[in-house]
Amino acid sequence: MSRKTLALALAGSVTLGFAVAGANAATSPKPAMTFSHEVVVDEQRAGFEPDIAIDNAGRLYSTVPNGSSEAHSFIWQSVDHGNSFQMIPGQLGLGKPATCPQGGGDTETQIDKKGDIFFSDLQNLSNLSNSVSTDHGATWKTNCLSVPNSPVDRMWYAIHGNLGDPDFAIYEEYDAAASGTNPNDPNAPTNQLVESVSHDGITFTPVFNGNLLDGKVDDNCIGGGQLNCVTDNEGISGNQVLAPNGDLLIAHTTEDSNQVVVSRGKLTMEPGGQVVAHWTHTVVNASLCPDKPSAPGICGASNFATIAEDSAGHFYVAFSSQQNNASGNPIGPYLTYVVASKDGSHWGKPMLVSKGGSNAFSWVNAGSSGRVAVAWYHADETSENGHYLLDDLTHAEISVQVGESLDALSAHPHWTVTTVSEHPIKYGPICTQGLNCTISMGDRSLGDYLEVNHDAQGALLLSYVDDTSNTYTTGPTGAVAENGPTVVVRQTSGPSLIAGTIHGAGSGPGAPYDGVSDPAGDAYYNANTQHTSAGANLDLTSARIRQDKNGLVVTMTAKSLSSLLVSPTAGGTTGEWIARFTTYDPHTPGNGHIYYAGMESVGGAAPRFFGGDVAPTPGTGTEISMLFDSNTTIPGAVQGNTITLHVPWSMIGGHKVGRVLYSATAFSASAAGTLAKNPVGLFNLTDATPPFDYVVKK
Repeated sequence: MSRKTLALALAGSVTLGFAVAGANAATSPKPAMTFSHEVVVDEQRAGFEPDIAIDNAGRLYSTVPNGSSEAHSFIWQSVDHGNSFQMIPGQLGLGKPATCPQGGGDTETQIDKKGDIFFSDLQNLSNLSNSVSTDHGATWKTNCLSVPNSPVDRMWYAIHGNLGDPDFAIYEEYDAAASGTNPNDPNAPTNQLVESVSHDGITFTPVFNGNLLDGKVDDNCIGGGQLNCVTDNEGISGNQVLAPNGDLLIAHTTEDSNQVVVSRGKLTMEPGGQVVAHWTHTVVNASLCPDKPSAPGICGASNFATIAEDSAGHFYVAFSSQQNNASGNPIGPYLTYVVASKDGSHWGKPMLVSKGGSNAFSWVNAGSSGRVAVAWYHADETSENGHYLLDDLTHAEISVQVGESLDALSAHPHWTVTTVSEHPIKYGPICTQGLNCTISMGDRSLGDYLEVNHDAQGALLLSYVDDTSNTYTTGPTGAVAENGPTVVVRQTSGPSLIAGTIHGAGSGPGAPYDGVSDPAGDAYYNANTQHTSAGANLDLTSARIRQDKNGLVVTMTAKSLSSLLVSPTAGGTTGEWIARFTTYDPHTPGNGHIYYAGMESVGGAAPRFFGGDVAPTPGTGTEISMLFDSNTTIPGAVQGNTITLHVPWSMIGGHKVGRVLYSATAFSASAAGTLAKNPVGLFNLTDATPPFDYVVKK
């Protein structure tokens, strides 16, 4: 939901309703869950609403929108189980697989069981570009005008079968923006939830509403110019899943933001190949918010209501809501709930999962029968000066939390709540007003959701934004964060979402301190459909941090540094060898810093050694958000295959004993020229080590 229509601009605020505040789930001791250090997905580009998709071979994919003004989005892949990420080989120019006239809005990614990738990109509300890759992101087929409605907004996929199978179908639901009819005000159109289907992944046709196709009146679909309406009573479209019998289930909110609804479509194939759906709509938060015009209740969802299906065909919806008074004003913090159903038609009562603070932007994932995880952004405050919106929490420390249940179908499920992020990932408020955040100068740097998924062993993987980058502006609501990378973490211990217990990081990112090793032979330049070896000098094999009385001593080793001349197939004539790490400064605008130290060789010439603090770009119109300027010199040397960098304490804010340097990562890159005082600072990532932490000593 990177660009919402004005009709949804206030969707983050909930309105009038009443009821009791739902039963809190029982709590029982379970094995502790732990998570890896954050793996930085891209060193240069800011994250926003990142997703996380996993294929059967363990490849990971994440995508983010870069904004409609930039007209492109980004896709990254990890071929080493999440230890590091690079942009896909099929990137063209600045980002997305194919260059359509517009783009850069919301993104959605899913993968079939064969490993084929499906990617959707919102084109400035006008239409969706849909792409498919059958070779792990090297080449793509794209349709720039792929859906029948316009204008459109936030989209989600659901896949049946594999691309190429006779019965393959991929469904895409989205908002037909301002196409519905508001029964209370015909002159104020609402979003209309619509459904479409494709058999090739790039050209989508309407899934016809059965009543409308028969010429009957459907009170849920009065407005709109297409016959693929699901409902006019639409606030924000959540994701969708396919039931074992082929029915579609969509989670979403209502036009007034009060109700969380599951719309279920029974699909049939008509002569001529038309897919028809007969829809039923079930309110799943009625016990919290019966949607009456008086008395308080806990209503709405901020922002998406999300749905997941376990391996036995049971369903779970997660949402975050606030309690309101009779005037519709919030009188309590956001709370995160999960409601379960064994059949997708009959739903239990919402169970309160979160504990303390304010908790919103939830995402749910399910594994084996009854095993469910829901993740959210957690603020350590509930209110400020009597105000409860996340927009009002100007002194909040925001972290990532996850709740897990192994018996979510029981009458009294047990939930454990774990803080995932090693440190708060943001300081200050979160704007929940959609498009109006631009007008109000509110902070939308985290977007409107994060995602949780699981791998073949049942270990959780989460993708979210870490805004600890010291880049912000000051608006009416305080500091507005601007830059922070997408990061991915993996569960390293605790109950599996499939069965048994996770023991260690496996092949994925772990939690080492002081240093790491990295396999040789994994340095590549990805671009223009090619996955090309970057050469031995850009192939990192280890990284380490220690200290002396003057500062940090950072070492990096490569497979061979006998020559610093970058291979002509590696994307540039300049070589970069850089180590970066994050520091967290509590209760401080910007929330911390991303410091770095590196070596640069232009055209194989004698190296320069440099360090600094990542800075934002000066509004040059490129997609790069974080600059690594090589202008400030530090002591350094190359000896054999080892680079040694001496970082003075003054460069990283002083010698603060006990300070943790988070997600220290060494990476190599090629560039077209020097990064010194370069307002663009674009480089091509070629290799990166897993992350590690370092604790500053006396």
